[in-house]
Amino acid sequence: VPFWALALVAVACGGDSGATTNEPLASVRDRSEKVHGVLRRIGNDPPTLDPHQVADTNSAVYAVEIFGGLVTIGLDLKIKPDLAQSWELSPDKMTYTFHLRPGAQFHDGKPVTAHDVKYSLERALDPKTLSPTVDTYLDDLVGARERLAGNAPEISGVKVLDDLTIQLTIDAPKAYFLAKLTYPSAFVVDRENIEKEGRDWIRKPNGTGPFKLQEYRIGERLILERNPNYHLGPARLERVE
Repeated sequence: VPFWALALVAVACGGDSGATTNEPLASVRDRSEKVHGVLRRIGNDPPTLDPHQVADTNSAVYAVEIFGGLVTIGLDLKIKPDLAQSWELSPDKMTYTFHLRPGAQFHDGKPVTAHDVKYSLERALDPKTLSPTVDTYLDDLVGARERLAGNAPEISGVKVLDDLTIQLTIDAPKAYFLAKLTYPSAFVVDRENIEKEGRDWIRKPNGTGPFKLQEYRIGERLILERNPNYHLGPARLERVE
């Protein structure tokens, strides 16, 4: 199930006060040029904010706003470019060449590169990450099973061609492969952020999504603030509490 759709359901079912929407939060940017105020909603603590460990709707609602991947799902439920601005498929329909947006940035302003994408996919498939879903959503990649089994330091089907170009090779032609990349297990994370903060990195996640995590007090509140430099255009919602 596309997680933008899951996010839609979760937001619609929350007990909101103040500004409300039943669309994914990022889609509010499409409403008008005016920046709206604060969306307040009642919900449960997400079991995780690590996109590579997401396996539930509560976590997905926040992961899709803080992080992003090569592609996403638009409001028309079709695959749309996200961090990748375009891609080509080889004649045998097994190799995808993605071209990243030159202006895509992490929340701290650092450019997103193909090396970040490669690191993120390999982290998701690292058995130490303990992802409950990665074997379903990334198992099509050549070398994914070897990486997940701990028998390979890299994914053989993932190759960086240059800073803004990356190739993903799958084990057979599959029309649904791009859709699987919209799941949080394929989202891009910042290696430096993770290595610097250690186990607490997710309290200060340096994502690429339309919102930044401003504050999180377990059992009390979680606050997201608009990312003014979002590569798909800033959201028209200032903050979510």
